Amino acid sequence: MTTLSSPNSYVGSYNPKGLCQIVGLACLAGFLVDLAVITFPPNLGNLQWRIGFMQQVSDRSIILLFGLALVMFGTLDFRRMRRRLAMFCLILGATFCLSSILVIRDGIAFQQEALKTISSQATQVQSQIQKAQSNPGSVPNVTPEQLTQLSSQLSNQVSALKETAKTTTLRTGISSVGNLIVVGLALIGLGQYGARPPKN
Repeated sequence: MTTLSSPNSYVGSYNPKGLCQIVGLACLAGFLVDLAVITFPPNLGNLQWRIGFMQQVSDRSIILLFGLALVMFGTLDFRRMRRRLAMFCLILGATFCLSSILVIRDGIAFQQEALKTISSQATQVQSQIQKAQSNPGSVPNVTPEQLTQLSSQLSNQVSALKETAKTTTLRTGISSVGNLIVVGLALIGLGQYGARPPKN
C-alpha cells in the first residue's frame, strides 16, 4: 500500500537561505560583469568618461544592494562570514555616499564646459554675421535685414541650448547622486544589521 506524502513534507528539506545565496551571488556576479564592461577602457582623466561611468554604476547599484542583502540573509548563521560581509557593506556604503561628491563636482565642471563650448561657437558665428553686416557685398543674395534676423535667431538658439544643457546636467546629476546616496545608506544599514549580535 502506497503512502501519499503531503506537499509540506518537501518544504522542510529545502533551506531558503541557500536559495537566497544562489540568487544573491548571481546578482553580484552580474553586477561585476557589467562593471568590467563599463570600465573598459578606463580613462579616469576624461570628465565625460567619469560622468558616464558613475551614472551607469548608480543605475546598476540596486542590483548590487539586492545581491548583498540576499547573501547577507544566507550567511546569518555563519558569524565570521556575516561579520566580514557586514564590514564590506559598511565600507562600500560609505564609498557610495562619498562618491556622490565627485559626481556633483564633475557635473558642475561638465556644465561649465558645455556652456563655454556653446558660447564659443556662438561667438564665432556672431563674428561672421557682423563681418557680413559690415561688408554687405561679401555675402551675395543676403540682405542686411536677413542678417539681423539671423543674429536674433542665433541669440535665441544659444539661450535655449544653454538652458537645455543646464537642465540635462541637473537631472542627470540628481538621478546619479540620489541613487548613490540611497544605495550607500542602505548598504551602511545592511552592514550595521549584519554586524550586530543575533537576538536569542
